[in-house]
Amino acid sequence: MAARKGLGELLVRQNLINMDQLEHAKREQRNHGGRLTTALVKMGYVNESDLAEFLGQQYKVPTIDLSNFELDPEAIKLVGRQVCEKYSVIPVSKAGRNLVVAFADPSNIYVKDDLAILTRHKIEPVVASEFAINNAIEKYYSLDNKFQSIVSEIEDSDEAFISNTQQADVVVDEVESGEDGPVIKFVNVMLSEAIKARASDIHIEPYEKRFRIRFRIDGILVEKIQPPSGAASAIASRVKIMSKMDIGERRRPQDGRLKVRMKNGVEIDFRVNCTPTLFGEKIVLRILDKSNLQVDLTKLGMEPDDLENFKKALYLPQGMILITGPTGSGKTTTIYSALGELNNPETNISTAEDPVEF
Repeated sequence: MAARKGLGELLVRQNLINMDQLEHAKREQRNHGGRLTTALVKMGYVNESDLAEFLGQQYKVPTIDLSNFELDPEAIKLVGRQVCEKYSVIPVSKAGRNLVVAFADPSNIYVKDDLAILTRHKIEPVVASEFAINNAIEKYYSLDNKFQSIVSEIEDSDEAFISNTQQADVVVDEVESGEDGPVIKFVNVMLSEAIKARASDIHIEPYEKRFRIRFRIDGILVEKIQPPSGAASAIASRVKIMSKMDIGERRRPQDGRLKVRMKNGVEIDFRVNCTPTLFGEKIVLRILDKSNLQVDLTKLGMEPDDLENFKKALYLPQGMILITGPTGSGKTTTIYSALGELNNPETNISTAEDPVEF
């Protein structure tokens, strides 16, 4: 209780409240329980943002605005909802064995120690208002059951994913599905369903009151999975983490790549683009399945005369060939098939590609 008393006196000393307000708040705390800071805010004696800033300065801990920050799903799954509600904390991000956690009251060092034991991570505290933490708990943890319901409705897939955690061309150990959080499972199911549907793209699109996920199949966008409302930011964060993007950057476009391996050993690359919009981040994943890349010109479906003319143009010593068409029309396949036709031990070929697809 000494720490609480000291905190109240510090608030008085900083002219954030007066002694009468402090005594009223203490009576409220004794009658109804909870934290002294909660009582002060509830009674309107101090503003939450001012209180958070004061606590950050007092305990030399950074402050964070949770409303402008996307929380890391992998960090969220390390601490259960009951623990977060009990101590008014929420995990923010995870880097190696370091876990950033937002505290409404950073003066309680015992909570920090308990979280370190619970998560087996080094806890790096930041300060946020209790109201913001409660909103974040409701936002991120209430999605769990919705995600679980959607995942269970989709037929269990024989495919499992090994996602990259270092760089785009590295595949690491398989993630055990039993340890995955609902958001991770949902994203894995989304990728699996897109691959099974032979989609060329996945579009994750936020709107004012809803968001949707569409697959481009045979050139046509089709809504295949109905995600839970309010889950856009959690799904976007997971995809950005897998693609090695900066999850804290939401104002500028970003590009990334990720790779998954199916249980049958087939590796599939995804090129990922994230663009800020009025209602959130729009993400497009282009599926680059090397196993479906046909590099034989004779199997592209050209008429014999067209194929002959195309080959003649390929073997000219100079000039330019323009290959154009809409998404999914086979431009990349045609280009790589042409390179395959020209490639032989006596020829040196260099390509300038942006981005490199295969």
